[in-house]
Amino acid sequence: MTILRNFLLSVVFMTGADSLADEHFEKSVLPFLKTYCISCHGEETQKGKIRLDHLSSNLEDRQEAELWARSLEAIEFGEMPSDKADKFPTKAEARLVQDWIARSLAQVGIEVEEKAGKEGYGNLIPHDLLFSPAESKRVVDAAARLWRISPKALANTVRGARMVSNPFALDKPHGNFRDFKGKYVFNSLMAEQVTELALAHSEKEAKNARKAIVMMKEKGSTIDEANREAIKRHCHNVLRRTPTEEEMEVMMTLLKKVDTELGVPFGLQAVYASIILRPETLFRFEGTEASDDDTGLVALSRRELATSLAFALTDLPPDGNLLRAFENNESSPRDILMAETRRLLDDEIRPTARNRLLQFFQEYFDYLKAEDVFKDQIKGHKHWAPALVYDLNALVLHVLKKDKQVLKTLLTTPEYLIHVNSHRDHGNPLVYNLPPDWKPSSKPFKFPEGQRMGILTHPAWLVAHSGNFDNDPILRGHWIRYKLLGGSVPDIPITVDAKLPEDENMTLRERMHVTRAEECYKCHSKMNPLGLPFEQYDHFGRFRFLELDKPVDVTSKIVNSGVPEVDGEIRTPFELIERLANSTHCEQVFVRYVFRFFMGRNETLGDAKTLQEAHKAYVDNDGSMKALVLSLLISDSFLFRAKPATLAKTEL
Repeated sequence: MTILRNFLLSVVFMTGADSLADEHFEKSVLPFLKTYCISCHGEETQKGKIRLDHLSSNLEDRQEAELWARSLEAIEFGEMPSDKADKFPTKAEARLVQDWIARSLAQVGIEVEEKAGKEGYGNLIPHDLLFSPAESKRVVDAAARLWRISPKALANTVRGARMVSNPFALDKPHGNFRDFKGKYVFNSLMAEQVTELALAHSEKEAKNARKAIVMMKEKGSTIDEANREAIKRHCHNVLRRTPTEEEMEVMMTLLKKVDTELGVPFGLQAVYASIILRPETLFRFEGTEASDDDTGLVALSRRELATSLAFALTDLPPDGNLLRAFENNESSPRDILMAETRRLLDDEIRPTARNRLLQFFQEYFDYLKAEDVFKDQIKGHKHWAPALVYDLNALVLHVLKKDKQVLKTLLTTPEYLIHVNSHRDHGNPLVYNLPPDWKPSSKPFKFPEGQRMGILTHPAWLVAHSGNFDNDPILRGHWIRYKLLGGSVPDIPITVDAKLPEDENMTLRERMHVTRAEECYKCHSKMNPLGLPFEQYDHFGRFRFLELDKPVDVTSKIVNSGVPEVDGEIRTPFELIERLANSTHCEQVFVRYVFRFFMGRNETLGDAKTLQEAHKAYVDNDGSMKALVLSLLISDSFLFRAKPATLAKTEL
């Protein structure tokens, strides 16, 4: 997409649009610079040692072009103009300048990284546009993708094999989810590992199949018939379908050739391995069937929809029941999606969908990291993070079972579930500051007002978003900015040593004074005020009033957060949590993250209708997570993909 867009733009410029670009520069870009930028980056003042008053529309000069590229990113992330500026541009003004810079850079052959499409930068898509009624008439503009199969699905396929390492293990992009599989990467090392897994698995399965083949021969079947039945059964297990006659003949030829050269049962093992190594096994395909409609959209096939739904709600390929529901049903695909989504979400016997919802919250709140944060043991408190994570999992499931005002409840509930055995054995009641008369119970424990409120004051979340030896208000504020406010922060410059000074006589807030330096605070002002109220708790997650025998300062002042109802003086962490929990904006941002998890991609402007309808479904159903997920999984964004021609037209 980026290449196509830049190519088309360069063609426009090459065919005589230079004069138009110059005119755009004079009418829009230059006034923007003079109004919003020159006061801080002009002849008299050069903040960050950057001067912009000499910039022109000629980007042939490499240094000047690079400065334009830096300016583009600064505008995109909201770094320019400064929060202290007298005037601020409208978002429309900023977008005009961004478009001109991007087109001009493309003209001179400089490709600007489109971060909005990368996993960790979904928040760069303008929130006001996504939830604007004027944008609800847009059509889906996301193209079909080739997905790498999930690690869980691969492990399930090759169950029992010698898995030295998972070749499809996925890194978690900062600010996003582990199951983002929209971008395909496959290298020679992965190929070797997958081949090793396939051979190990097929060896075991071929030996088991030989027993059935012998029994069939004893009952009168020929060896060819028995081998064909064994191959057909393996295809059903791995591919969830019957092989075509052509495929069967190819596999039988391979079996006979290997048996002749290496002996029985190596032929069957080779065929089994070849099934696992098929692209159909290792990858997920979209939009493989042609579509002749004039909507500019490609409808996913029924099998593709079944596969997408299965992975969305179970992280596994579809089982026979789900495939039959789509293939042997005359109802519309949307109606089938609705029925099967409800069935999976309501299934208490096989609660795979419920566990998938739990996984979303684990990754959204990112509290599983608590188990990886090292903590020294202290007298009277034997820290054991898995117990804290277990407790928070239990709380999430408890809220999901009620399925009312899910986000708000998770943020504000005074009820915690405290696992009896783990806490008795490991001393973790101390981390909750439980009263001396506390008695273990399987029922939720309600904390007194002013002690704890929801996930953001839960020890598991506090530990996960802390350092090994100290709190981390920056990390906590960063999470709130991304996950609840839908904001963004530029990457840490490679020239910056992002460490606080060590001084045992200074509180953490006092040591954070270094972040108020001019070159640092532009970004830290977006995070620090959001994280400092949580200094009410130490790095074990314990409620406290003192730090180094000094009263803990949890006050803060939030300005220019982008969400007016959140801005203002903060006296306690509970004031901040209440503002976040009651914000419609934060609720909509939450919907965006649910979209990313179950769709496996960042949202685009073409998903505006889907997001607005999903948020409405959530609100109309009293904050139901099931209603929200259902709305997403029956949406056009789930059912359709854009044709390439439509994409090119949309981009221009």
